[in-house]
Amino acid sequence: MRTILLVFLSVLAMSVTSQSVGFGDNAQVYLVRHAEKEAGNDPLLTSAGYKRAGDLARTLSAKKITRIYTTGYKRTTQTGDSLHLLQAIPVVTYAADTTGADLMQKIAANGDTDKNILIIGHSNTVPMLINKLGLPTYPTAYLPDLEFDNLFLLTFKAGKAMVLKSKYGVPSGASAPMH
Repeated sequence: MRTILLVFLSVLAMSVTSQSVGFGDNAQVYLVRHAEKEAGNDPLLTSAGYKRAGDLARTLSAKKITRIYTTGYKRTTQTGDSLHLLQAIPVVTYAADTTGADLMQKIAANGDTDKNILIIGHSNTVPMLINKLGLPTYPTAYLPDLEFDNLFLLTFKAGKAMVLKSKYGVPSGASAPMH
């Protein structure tokens, strides 16, 4: 009985830990979808995507980013490469899934809960990650396929998360003006 109780408490502790990471009031979490990509299973960025990656680096250049989190896909890594190379910011790879558990574990393990970080995800993971980062009621609909210009900033005050959505670079997809 004692063993069952210990196992139950261990599982409960892991689920609480993976549910959320306690971000401090100084933390700023920037979250973007990867830039425009070629076709295929693990495609590279297009020329527009490389330009957007440069735009992201310029947009965040003064934000004192201390770590970049990307999935293992080329398009996410390349989206963060300009900022990584220009400012020698370390990059951590996390599992590309909608649970965000691996990402949360790595943020905590790296002591990044009170720092400025950049997370680069995918159209189907970004909204879920916003939920996981502290806004459980944020809409979880996938980002539009052709929309690559969203920049989400999550800030924290007394344990409460707030999100500000803005745009960077040239308008893309659903954000582009109709002619």
